[in-house]
Amino acid sequence: MKIAFKKEVALASLQPLQGVMSSKSILPILSYVILEAKSKEARVIASDLELWISCLFSAKIEEEGAVTIPGRRFFNIIRELPGDEAVLESGEDNVTKIKCQRSYFKMVGMVREEFPARPDLGKTAEVKIKQSELKDLIKKTSYAISRDETRYVLNGLDLIFKDNKVTAVATDGRRLALAEAEISMPEGMNREIILPAKAVQELGRILEDGEEVKIQLGEKQVAFQFKQMLLISRLIDGRFPNFRQVIPSKCKEKIKLPRIGFMQMVRRASLLTSEKSNSVKFAFGPGTVKVTAVTPEVGESREEMNIEYQGEGLEIAFNPQYIIDILKTLEEEENVYFELTDSNQPGLFRTDGKFLCVIMPMKLS
Repeated sequence: MKIAFKKEVALASLQPLQGVMSSKSILPILSYVILEAKSKEARVIASDLELWISCLFSAKIEEEGAVTIPGRRFFNIIRELPGDEAVLESGEDNVTKIKCQRSYFKMVGMVREEFPARPDLGKTAEVKIKQSELKDLIKKTSYAISRDETRYVLNGLDLIFKDNKVTAVATDGRRLALAEAEISMPEGMNREIILPAKAVQELGRILEDGEEVKIQLGEKQVAFQFKQMLLISRLIDGRFPNFRQVIPSKCKEKIKLPRIGFMQMVRRASLLTSEKSNSVKFAFGPGTVKVTAVTPEVGESREEMNIEYQGEGLEIAFNPQYIIDILKTLEEEENVYFELTDSNQPGLFRTDGKFLCVIMPMKLS
């Protein structure tokens, strides 16, 4: 194989693969990428057995072929090349040579057949969604994905495709985030999948505001194709719990809050909490909310804000980070609505759009 390519073009294709290249896997081949050259394009492929990612980039193909290359070293070498253009060659000995101006590199590869094959999706259903909308769904929900490996069905993002909309749901048992977007889909389609946290994280990192994403839903795999990229992920096998029963059907008070001002106030209060005492008290009264953090071994914080509230006095405590996680993802919102009933019932954040987040209260001290 022999190709000539531009440094920045190759880097743009290698960058999305960084989260998949494994340097500590028990399978050495997973720390390598495959570079294929065919026709007028080159392709780099990475896999960690859970994810399989392929990226195309334009190159001048002088000789077609394929070779395995140490992934991290390949990326670092391309990034540090002294010029804008380089030439890459490989032979049957699995050795890759890169030349750029007066720099020369040689890397030893592995047998290509050891690399994981592209996963077979089997029979699929297909939908399309804008990159920006899928990225927004992930941003507004992924922080609530559980990290408790004993509850494996919660270690991912539940995606429900029904009635020309997709609903994304994540929960860790202490909070639940839900966001929706309208999409076009085949008539009568009704599918639900659980996308693993790592696939969610990688998608959130590489999605842009460009063209649509084509989603192919298989039985055990799902594929996301956009631009020159294809990402295939395994699905979590199991049934997501009935999250609807967690969402309060009625709340006593609906409080309108300025998103940025309220978030900043909660963030300041969180500075006086600790891992042992990670609780902030909210006291709502006519026209005001008082936020208090008292941590005996650290200190205390008190702050008050004027708000639009004329209900009865209400005190409730929450983990401040849960509130910060919610509010910082709602960048397009000037105001949010906080629905409460009493100090023992969940709080519910809503916007004027298709988003909500339920958070469980903490014991008042």
